[in-house]
Amino acid sequence: MRKIFGLCAALLMLCATLFPAKTFAADDPNSEGIKAYREALSSYSADNEKFFRQDIMFASPYVQAELDLLGSVDGKVFKSTGDLTFWFENNDGTSTEKSIPFYMVQNGKDMTIYFKADKQWEKFTAPSLAADVMDMLASPTPAEVEEMIADTKDVTILQENDNRRIMLITLDGNRMADSLKTKADANPDATADATQAKTVDYFDTALRNANVWYMWTIDKRDWHTVAMQYHLSGIIQELARAALNDPNQQWPDEVSQLLETVAYYSEIRAYTTYPSDPAIKKRFEIPKNVLKAKEVKSLTESATKTATKTK
Repeated sequence: MRKIFGLCAALLMLCATLFPAKTFAADDPNSEGIKAYREALSSYSADNEKFFRQDIMFASPYVQAELDLLGSVDGKVFKSTGDLTFWFENNDGTSTEKSIPFYMVQNGKDMTIYFKADKQWEKFTAPSLAADVMDMLASPTPAEVEEMIADTKDVTILQENDNRRIMLITLDGNRMADSLKTKADANPDATADATQAKTVDYFDTALRNANVWYMWTIDKRDWHTVAMQYHLSGIIQELARAALNDPNQQWPDEVSQLLETVAYYSEIRAYTTYPSDPAIKKRFEIPKNVLKAKEVKSLTESATKTATKTK
C-alpha cells in the first residue's frame, strides 16, 4: 500500500467519451481535422494572466484519489493551491480518508511545493518541473505547433459552429516516449534518484503501449480554451504493468496484488476549466507558517511515510 500511495501521489501531482464522429488521419497535413487542429494551436490565446482549475480522478478497487488544483499564471509566475485526497479500503471493511493540502509557486528557475502530508508542513523543490509547467501553459511557437501535430495520431472534430470547436486528439505514444527520453537525458536531475529513474523507464514503456487522447473545447471568437478533458487510464494501467514486468524488481505480495489491480481495474481522468474571477487571486497567498516548512528530498518518500501512519 505504501508504494502504491507514493506512486499515485507522484503521478497525480505532476500534471471523456462522446458520440462517434468522423476521424481524419494525422499523417494527412491537408485533412480537415489537422487543418482545424493547426489553426487552433496557432491561434491559441495565452493571456499574460490566466486562471485554471484542474481536477484529476484516480479510481481502483482499493484506492481512490482526487487532485483538485486551482492555478494562476501571471507573466512567468506560476502559482497553485488545492488538495490531494485519498480514500483507502481497509481489510476490516472500513475506509480511510486522507487529504493533503498544498501550495505550489514558481518564479524563475525552481518550483517549490508546500504540502501537509502529516501534522506539519513540508516543502519540496523541483527544478525540472517548473519549466515543463510553464512550457505547457505558454503559447506554442510555430515550431512547437508542428511538433505537437507530429505527436498526433489522429484528430476527430466532434462539434463545429461559429463560436465553438470541440476536437478529440489521439496522441502518438512512441513519439511522446521519445520526447520524454530526450528530456530525461538532457536533465540529470530527472534520473538522479533510483526511484525517479525507474519511474522514467516505466513511463517510457507505458507511453509506447497506451492509447492516450484528450478533448479540447475552444472559443473560436478569441481562441481561448474553454475546457480540456484527458483520458489517461491507458497510461496508469500500462505504468502498473511495466512495474509488474520489471525483471529486476521483486515486489512484496501485497504490492504485486495492488499493481495487478491498477493494471487491469483502474482508471484516471483529468478535466481542466478556465475560471475568470480575479477574486480567486487571494487563494494563492501562502500563510507565513507554511513558508517556514521543513524541506524534504522526495515527494514519494514523504507520501509513503504518511501512508504507513494512515494504515
